[in-house]
This record gives sequence, C-alpha cells and structure tokens, in this order.
Amino acid sequence: MSTLTDKTRAFYLLLLIFFLLAIGFFVFDYYKLIDADEMVPFLAKKPATVNWDQESPTEVEKLEIEKAKERLQEEMADIEKIRAELQLQKEKLESDTQNLEEVRKGIKEKERQIIARQKEEESRQNKLKVLANKVGNMRPMDAVGMLENWPDQDIIDVFKQMDRDAEEEGKPTITNYLLSLFEAKRRSVIANKWLDSEADKVPDDSGRADDQAIQ
Repeated sequence: MSTLTDKTRAFYLLLLIFFLLAIGFFVFDYYKLIDADEMVPFLAKKPATVNWDQESPTEVEKLEIEKAKERLQEEMADIEKIRAELQLQKEKLESDTQNLEEVRKGIKEKERQIIARQKEEESRQNKLKVLANKVGNMRPMDAVGMLENWPDQDIIDVFKQMDRDAEEEGKPTITNYLLSLFEAKRRSVIANKWLDSEADKVPDDSGRADDQAIQ
C-alpha cells in the first residue's frame, strides 16, 4: 500500500484529536478545573453502599434488643406472679371445697339422725298406743301387776297415752285409779315424776332404758 488517502489521514487525525480531548477532560476534572459530574452526569460517582453484617447489629439495634429483653423479663415476672396467684386461688378453692364437703356430710348426718329419731319416736308412739289399749282392756289388778315391772317413765308414757285416747273418745280415764293400786312408795315416785315431767323421756332411778318395757 503506497500512501494513505486524504480521507484516511483525516480520520486518524480526528481520532487523535478526540483522544487528546478526552485526556484533557479527565486531567482538568482530576485537578478540579472542571466538574465532570455536572457536565457528564453518567460519570458521576455513586455513594458507596454500606453492607451491614447481620451478625454485627448497630447500636440502635443493640438498644432495641436490650429493651426487648427487659420487656420479656417483665412479662416473665408477670406470668410468674399470675401463676403464683392462681396456685394460691387453687389451694384456697380446694380448701373451701373440702370444708364444704365436710359441712355437707355434717348436714347429711344431722338429717339422718333426725329421720332416725323421727322413725324411732313414731315407732314408740305406735307401741305406746298398742300398750295403752292393752292396759285399758285388762283387769286393773292384772294391768298393775304387769306395769310394776316397767320403768317409771314407761308407765308414765303409757298413762299419758291412755289419757289422750280417753280424751279423744270422750271417756273418763282410769290412769289415776290404776296408779292408786301401786304400792305406796312406788306410787309416790311415779306421781312425782309425772307431775315434774316436761319432756317425753325422764331417766328412772333404776337406770334402765326408757323403752325397755315397751320394746
């Protein structure tokens, strides 16, 4: 190839000029003679981004973590306090339940005793009516002969039942007559107990059960 054409020389010359201009542009920007960031925005340097290590929290994050720990400790303390209060309430409830059960058992026992006494009293009254009718239909001396072996209170209870029966039937009672047939000392004891008696049962001098004869 002999010589370059004029167009070729002109092209290389333009490339040389652009190269020198670029070198000059960066040199002037380096020495702050011009501001390349304003003239050519795409050449502006972007601020470096900080890539925080998740395993190395910032001071703010550390403070938040400490606050979270404190809140957690407070919540745990509150939970423990509530648990203790619930335990006390549970123990109190168990104690109240036990006391209530004892009271309920006591009431049931009282009811059982009352029912038993009522049945016993009804049974005694029925026997008294039978015995009062039997004594009333016997010959007086035979009746007294049987009654002499009874406890004083049983004799009094039968006589009282005979008085009630006579009053209901509108007949005169014979209890005073029967009492007059007893031996004087025994008659006096029975009469005194009868007059002083306010309850249905008064222990006799012999110490025997009141319902010994009736049973």
